[in-house]
Amino acid sequence: MKKVLTIVVPAYNVEKYLKNCLDSFVDVNILNSIEILVVDDGSTDKTADIAKSYEKKYPNSFRLLSKENGGHGSTINYAIPRATGKYFKVVDGDDWVDKKHLPAFINLLKNTNSDVISNDFNLVDDKSKKVTKRRKAVKNNYHYNREWGFAEAVMEPVITIHSMTVKTQILKDNPIKLDENCFYEDQEYIMYPIPYCTSITFSPIPLYQYRLGRSGQSVDIKMMIKRHSQHMRVLDSLFKYNDEHSELPTYKKNYLERGIAEAVDDEYQIFLAKGSREKNVDELISFDRKLKCEHPGIYNACQRKSVWLIRKTNYKIFPLGAWIYKIFRG
Repeated sequence: MKKVLTIVVPAYNVEKYLKNCLDSFVDVNILNSIEILVVDDGSTDKTADIAKSYEKKYPNSFRLLSKENGGHGSTINYAIPRATGKYFKVVDGDDWVDKKHLPAFINLLKNTNSDVISNDFNLVDDKSKKVTKRRKAVKNNYHYNREWGFAEAVMEPVITIHSMTVKTQILKDNPIKLDENCFYEDQEYIMYPIPYCTSITFSPIPLYQYRLGRSGQSVDIKMMIKRHSQHMRVLDSLFKYNDEHSELPTYKKNYLERGIAEAVDDEYQIFLAKGSREKNVDELISFDRKLKCEHPGIYNACQRKSVWLIRKTNYKIFPLGAWIYKIFRG
């Protein structure tokens, strides 16, 4: 039976979480419709052993793929040519899906031919295990449960990696390769397929359960400061990609620039978190002016109020903003 969905599980030293993740896919009613590729990224704990036990128990659905360590992006790059499902979805090894919603999601995939599916997902506190927020795929509920062209749907929120499911063939047939040996490449994953997609279906099914509050997560601001150069590396790749697709239709170009601008907004937060030292301020000003000159579409698409205030005051408010950021987020 042809698989409806390939679920890729990037896994690096996640023995503590992996069983919870893999158990969430085990539903006898849909197992024949899915394949789970657990990509062990050179783990040094029991990650591979845990994945191997699922491969032995469910050989038609689970596969362990082992490779040298290369980072999150490398696991996705490695999985794309090996995926056989109609659709492709990434579920990190320390996250999981809500099993009770999986059959409905598979049924949706069986009955659509959209290039992209974007659905709701939940933020779950690591300590309490409670859902703290449901992230909706749309602002306008009218857009749920029907297929749209990107021209009609571009004003909805930018698709995140947790809400995104994309046709596998789009990833296979086009030059889509993520940066390796770095973090924050998820923004590349959600942007790179867009030029090749023409249709999208929004779904209210809150399938993905995203764990928040775990120590050392890449979204933790302290880790973002530590990995600032990696964030900038991904931004440079996104800027280059945007330049290479200058001939896109206006609505798709606007969507691409809006998505990249969300990553740029995070760059300003890193500058704020690093404080008001003269060198940091100078680097911020240089980055902002270069962005305005070389990538005006992305510059104008930045939406955060903090960024607007920094620019509006000609950077004069930055020291105060950095101090406030330290008080409330430090």
